[in-house]
Amino acid sequence: MRSSIRNGVIISLLCAIAYGIYPPASQKAYADGANSIFVIIVSTFCRAFIMAIMCWATRQSLLPRRTDIRPILTGGFFQSLSIFGIIASLEYIPGPIMITIVFTHTIMLLFFMAFRGEAKLSTLAVTTTLCALFGIALVVDVFGNFGGLNLIGVGLAFMAALATTSRLYVYGQQVKSTSPPVLGTQVFSVAFIFILVLPFFRTPTLPHSLAGFGWLGLSSLSLSLGTLGMFYGISMLGSFRYSLLLKLEPVCTAIFSILILGEVLAMRQYVGMALVIVSLGAFQYLSNRSVV
Repeated sequence: MRSSIRNGVIISLLCAIAYGIYPPASQKAYADGANSIFVIIVSTFCRAFIMAIMCWATRQSLLPRRTDIRPILTGGFFQSLSIFGIIASLEYIPGPIMITIVFTHTIMLLFFMAFRGEAKLSTLAVTTTLCALFGIALVVDVFGNFGGLNLIGVGLAFMAALATTSRLYVYGQQVKSTSPPVLGTQVFSVAFIFILVLPFFRTPTLPHSLAGFGWLGLSSLSLSLGTLGMFYGISMLGSFRYSLLLKLEPVCTAIFSILILGEVLAMRQYVGMALVIVSLGAFQYLSNRSVV
């Protein structure tokens, strides 16, 4: 395995771990009185701010080139659109259904990049992606939640999936010429401006105690570190391969839910975790073997 790919795989795995902390940590903040609007606004600001601090520390200019303005606005728009779709869909469908639908972005991205001649539509890529997606469905226990199916919610979740596909593709193009933390700061600054419309639909509410703010800080930090790693991972692996490895995020979420929330998993969820891990491991091993 080439060193850049190896490093990209390691960074992507760390991203999945960081992102995995966010759901249970934010649940703790919700339990203390915060609502999703406040958590999203704070965490999106932190994602842009931490990357801006890194740019300042490394003396990288944040001023975009004129030719980069449109892609930055596009990336920021799709980032915020995916957030809007996720929040809105949860008003109509259970979280497990939303998560499973949103994670179809990997197969969407594969077919789109294959259509453009930028990726190979191989049996290995399609099979492992679908197997990992089925594993995610088991991990989040989607099959026990079909009673809450609603077409509006499903449509909003697919909108979030399409927006995620679009932004990952756009990021993959942008990181070829822009430093990951610079790009991240620019894109999430735009996304933060877009999501400031959320308080017009629902009033943000704050946690009631310092403990709640602590969980809010942890959830924001986990998203910020995961986001920074995302841009580096995409720059090293490309959009599709990074997106595929991120299928480990729900597995990490399940593990941290056990540790933080004390949740008890069913046997089918452990089977799903194993299926995701085996599918992604098979893709990494066989795809690297084929290019040696």
